[in-house]
Amino acid sequence: MYQIGDQVLTSQMDKQEVMFEYYDGLLGTEQQRATTLNLQYFHRAGIDLSSLDDPITEDEVWEMIKTLPADHAPGPDGFTGRFYKACRPLIKSDFMAAIITLQQGDTRKLWLLNSAFLTLIPKKAEVLEAKDFWPISLVHSFSKLITKILANRLAPLLNSLIATNQSAFIRRRCIHDNFILVQQTIKALHRKKVPSLFLKLDISKAFDSVSWAFLLEILSHLGFGSAWCNLVANLLSTASTRVLLNGELGEEI
Repeated sequence: MYQIGDQVLTSQMDKQEVMFEYYDGLLGTEQQRATTLNLQYFHRAGIDLSSLDDPITEDEVWEMIKTLPADHAPGPDGFTGRFYKACRPLIKSDFMAAIITLQQGDTRKLWLLNSAFLTLIPKKAEVLEAKDFWPISLVHSFSKLITKILANRLAPLLNSLIATNQSAFIRRRCIHDNFILVQQTIKALHRKKVPSLFLKLDISKAFDSVSWAFLLEILSHLGFGSAWCNLVANLLSTASTRVLLNGELGEEI
């Protein structure tokens, strides 16, 4: 049972429609940019990112596959890490051919390998609205493996690319450092009797609602090569998602 205002929804069709509208508005609707940013000072000079555009090698793929969990929930294709490890000798030539094709910019039929199911986990015992669920994206294994390879390449460069005041999700950095910095700053201002205002912003669904155009603009400004940016753009533009509710799939987002 779901509820919209005073209206109670009980049918599968009505529930699927509510979920589609909610997540299509969140994931599938492009927002018009009302402002632009001056990126003049948002730059990390002297960082060589050319290696990110190198062709993906078979050894690189295998090293990534070895780290995959064996039996995590699969995406639409049903393939798990166990499958890729066990069947590597049989599929490696076809898999590498698909990667080479993608790196060459050929995105024909990529949408078939870039879909996802959105499964919903209740946040609490009684759920009445779409926002009462945690959305978990089960992505097609091919696109998931490609993005993991890209992430593995990028990881060693993040410390140089990301300013030191950004501490979340960066290896060898601790998110608690920023809390300590804020505490020390408040104490110093209080001791010096300086009138101050501290503002904490929490952007709802920040990673889900980021503008693709803005993301690519930032990557280009930071010096990422055209091959890398094109690969990211192609993965984004061919992606699709369908909400999985009570074992049934909704409309494509």
